Amino acid sequence: MEAVQFIDLNAATVFLLVLIGFVAGMVSGFIGSGGAFVLTPAMMSLGAPAIVAVASNICHKFPKALVGTVKRHKYGQVDIKLGLVIGVFAELGVLYGKHVMTGIKHDFGAVGTDLYVSVIFIVVLAVVGGFVLRDYRRLRNMDHEAEPETPKLAKWVHSVNIPGTMVYFPSAKASISLLFIIPAGFATGFLASAIAVGGFIGVPAMIYLLGVPAIMATATELLIAFIMGLGGTIFYGLEGVVDVRLSMLILLGSLFGIQLGAIGSTYIKDYQVKQVMATIMLTVLFSRFFYMPGYLSDLHLIAPMDRGSIGTLKTLGDSVLAVALILGAVSVLTALTRGIAEHRKAGLAATYPETAEAIPSSVNLDPTGRFERIMLATDGSEYSSGAIRVAAEMARRNHAKLLIVSVAVFNPEYSTSVPGLEAAAEEMARRNAQGAMEQAAGLDPELVVMKAEDPYMGIVEAAEEYRADIIVMGRRGKRNLARAMVGDATARVIGRASCNVLVVPRGAGNCRTGILVATDGSRFSDAAAVTAGKLAVANNLPLSVVSVVLPSHNQQRRQEAQIAVQRVRKGLEKEHLPISAAVVEGGRADEVIVAQARKSGADMIVMGSHGRTGLDRVLLGSVAERVIGRSEIPVLAVKAA
Repeated sequence: MEAVQFIDLNAATVFLLVLIGFVAGMVSGFIGSGGAFVLTPAMMSLGAPAIVAVASNICHKFPKALVGTVKRHKYGQVDIKLGLVIGVFAELGVLYGKHVMTGIKHDFGAVGTDLYVSVIFIVVLAVVGGFVLRDYRRLRNMDHEAEPETPKLAKWVHSVNIPGTMVYFPSAKASISLLFIIPAGFATGFLASAIAVGGFIGVPAMIYLLGVPAIMATATELLIAFIMGLGGTIFYGLEGVVDVRLSMLILLGSLFGIQLGAIGSTYIKDYQVKQVMATIMLTVLFSRFFYMPGYLSDLHLIAPMDRGSIGTLKTLGDSVLAVALILGAVSVLTALTRGIAEHRKAGLAATYPETAEAIPSSVNLDPTGRFERIMLATDGSEYSSGAIRVAAEMARRNHAKLLIVSVAVFNPEYSTSVPGLEAAAEEMARRNAQGAMEQAAGLDPELVVMKAEDPYMGIVEAAEEYRADIIVMGRRGKRNLARAMVGDATARVIGRASCNVLVVPRGAGNCRTGILVATDGSRFSDAAAVTAGKLAVANNLPLSVVSVVLPSHNQQRRQEAQIAVQRVRKGLEKEHLPISAAVVEGGRADEVIVAQARKSGADMIVMGSHGRTGLDRVLLGSVAERVIGRSEIPVLAVKAA
């Protein structure tokens, strides 16, 4: 068998691979098709044999699929049983497809696999691109998406009962024979082994054959993709055809590009996204045709061609592929640029209204103590019950505008190719917010539905867009890990939001007996003290100030703690509040703060938040985060200006 030739990496090739990954990531985030159909031909154009391009593409995809599976599973969108069952048979398809690929390489060499992969690409992209183009024309004429219906084929599959083969799947809400699942899984894996994009079969099969809701189908596909990707990487790796260098370089670029693509997709209509998707797919398909004569000539399937003619055709193919990548990049960047301009224009109009009626009668110019726009973030679960009560009461007391935000969480991987996916996610988000809207009906709340891949992203974006003064949200999770105690979404919102965040345990009530503010003398603590003072004045409540020292602290640190609490007391004297101040020695600061709140009778804790994100936050932890996880009363994390 012909030895595998990996491409040489120099500065130019490395740059091109990262750039291709970046553009493919933008395409992926923008049109929701994964970008793999762009990456495999691009790597082949750079000189990678088809088998290496496919294997390396599979290798780069499965870590992202794992991350996506974990995220979607948190929101109940992954059918683990269905994913594992299809994944097992898909793995068989990958194994068989790898056997076919390596067999072709053994018999016909690298050029044989180039022809094999190109033919499959042409057929698949022609079919999928044609359907997407048809959807574009339909949606352009309708100017909206049709309501999704349960496919007739799926209803028939649910009605078939073959003893000994029936398995119940929660996502389909039906028992389905394995005789329908086996071929769907096998075909998905086989296609993945050939072009690294098995979802072109897997997702439609789950929706139209098995009757799985679009949201759950696209999320479950991530689990299947992880299983296929891991197995495919091992299978192809044993053949020595996985170029990890290529995988890491395109992964590096795609991680950045996908963020821009996802942002750009929010500014245009769905039919426009499908237009771009169809255009790129059909352009990539067209580029493959220029390589075919050279492959056929090298295999002696047509009359021999001179190398000059083959080189010219390859140049034309590379040029058409470059056009496809440029089209993708320009489409994303144009949508992003226009969207930002429109967003700024809308923001200016909202900031400088034409009528004086928009100006409130009383204006508070201190951002740390302003509660004019309160944003309640809810997911409709029991964990949001306390936040709903507190946010409604806070809006009532402060005569504030109450915004209720619910995030439509969906996987953008297939958002444009699966009919009704975004509509279903938005409908679920509205249902999740229904209880909060009913409880706050007398306050004339405004419902905000944000579309995002992760809840925290939607919440933070909504707070920025609607200029919220404070975010009120619940807390979920177990008590065994600090992050789990707070809940990943809550922790990330605290870390990234520019406004204050009030975290309310589900059993907590409104602030009626007292407020405790913790200080370490930093500017973050000063901001917390100012906010706590304003809350205490507005609600006519006593204020307790506490600073924590450890037994190991020296005299200088203890003196600094004394200065910190007295500084807060003196700073709030003008508010004429009943204030108590104490320096408390103990073990962990979070344990001491929670105990002091209980001892003083406070029913709210106010703390400064450094808003750390990234590795330093993971390593150093956050006292505010641990207090939130441990406390049974609301905790307000205040951001310094």
